[in-house]
Amino acid sequence: MYDVLNIPAACKVDNVIYKKLFYENADLSAADKKLFTENIDKITWRYSLKPENCFVKPYRDTVREYGEVEIIEAVLTRQAGERRIAEIIMRTIPYPMLLVLQHENQVQLWAAHQRNSQNDSEKNVLEEPACTAWLDSAELEKLSAALDFQKLRNGNFYELYNDMVDGISVFNAHQSGMAEVADGDEARALLAQRQATESKIAALRAELKKETQFNRKVELNMEIKRFEKGSGEF
Repeated sequence: MYDVLNIPAACKVDNVIYKKLFYENADLSAADKKLFTENIDKITWRYSLKPENCFVKPYRDTVREYGEVEIIEAVLTRQAGERRIAEIIMRTIPYPMLLVLQHENQVQLWAAHQRNSQNDSEKNVLEEPACTAWLDSAELEKLSAALDFQKLRNGNFYELYNDMVDGISVFNAHQSGMAEVADGDEARALLAQRQATESKIAALRAELKKETQFNRKVELNMEIKRFEKGSGEF
């Protein structure tokens, strides 16, 4: 998949990242260690985009410092625990990154802005990630145009990485039927609204399943239909 991203060859690393790095540097619970042991086959540092190899300038303000952008790949043994795996990897390697989870012939992409911790200057705070569903080659090809290095803004690493995050968010919106969405912030807001609606519908259905009063069942059905109608308007 990396050929379609058009990343300069000078950025290529292809170094194995051993799980020991995470065991020693991340605050992992027993469940986390089991997740890494059983669900991850291999982690590889595919690319490192730095000022000297891709001619993009570092970025720094009072909130964040982006001196480089990494592309990390984790090959999974199964499709499970992806969010926790992504969170651990992105927290432990404190650089903005495009994380590629791979399982057989499918991939899932993750990206999340980081900001400086106000309580500990040595730590970064991971913001809400943008991630795709599991994609096959045809779906990945649709997304690749939004992540093409040659088409991303390259004034500084914040601009470049922000375009990556926005590209994933807009792609997700389009995949969800929001064809007119072209802005990352709008895409994330609408997707969050849809997710909240779907969660509310699921809660109402669970309540309906347990309800014994006929009148309350009618009320719940009407409320579910109202939310379903609203979710179809995105």
